[in-house]
Amino acid sequence: MLFNVGKQDKDSKSTSPQFRLYLANIKDVDIENWPAAVDATITDNVLKAGKKFNYLDSDVKSINPNAAPGESPSNGVLTLTPVIEGISKKSLQFIYDNAGERMVCVWVRCSDGKKFIGGTPCSDGLQLTYTNIGKLENGNAGIALQLKGEECPEPFYFYEGTLEVEADPVE
Repeated sequence: MLFNVGKQDKDSKSTSPQFRLYLANIKDVDIENWPAAVDATITDNVLKAGKKFNYLDSDVKSINPNAAPGESPSNGVLTLTPVIEGISKKSLQFIYDNAGERMVCVWVRCSDGKKFIGGTPCSDGLQLTYTNIGKLENGNAGIALQLKGEECPEPFYFYEGTLEVEADPVE
């Protein structure tokens, strides 16, 4: 469980605009009832009853959503590369506990508030890995992540469904 990284020490991260990412383990997704996209948009909650998303904030320049062509010309592979600035005990433990797990990810573009969803059942979820823990390129401490799916004809959609989120932990 990600303990909503927004509670990090403010001195350990930049104050630049952020992308908010909402993550749920693929095991918490209602795969049997995955909603059909209309106009490249999912409008229904994709999680099983009672399951909730957790969130993290990443540097706005880091997420770089990229759906590159796959081996088949009709498929794409979605890769997200968020960077969490600052390291908290809970964020680090979440990464250790979930490295290698497959996730569904909803991300919010900070410039206009549009939401997108990747990690659909077609792509077998987005596999969460870390590429760096410690000093990042900008000099701050943090965690560089990668979320990568498998080949899929529609690697991501717009998302207008509900986002039920775990409550922030009490500190």
